[in-house]
Amino acid sequence: MNVLEQEQTYRFDTFNNEMAYQFGEAVVTMVKEQGLKPVRIRVVYNGDIVYQYLMEGKAGVEWLDRKQRTVEATNHASMYVAQHTEDYPALTFEDGYAPCGGGFPLIVNNEVKGSLIISGLADYEDHDLIIAAIKKVKEM
Repeated sequence: MNVLEQEQTYRFDTFNNEMAYQFGEAVVTMVKEQGLKPVRIRVVYNGDIVYQYLMEGKAGVEWLDRKQRTVEATNHASMYVAQHTEDYPALTFEDGYAPCGGGFPLIVNNEVKGSLIISGLADYEDHDLIIAAIKKVKEM
């Protein structure tokens, strides 16, 4: 499934702060179960950071900020932006964006209401972890 298809598929009818917490906890659990490196996690909903956790050994939020900015500027996953950089020439690493995987639009009732962000692994792994965590939350 390509990134645009994922954006169409992994949406929510409803979302709330408890679900943001569930997303974060799903990420932490998967990281530990799969023996992955620690990550940083952020959920932005209605303009607020409603969940943020830096696993042991992680510091700083620059990459979370960059990925968040990228999603907010485009209403697309940062992985999509990475795959279509020619469409977004102003969104460069030098300008404080992150055209790489790890940011995903939080779409509720067909409207972008925030973003789901992971940083700390290879960018495609960050992206895949977001998708896996969304699936877990939707199953709850």
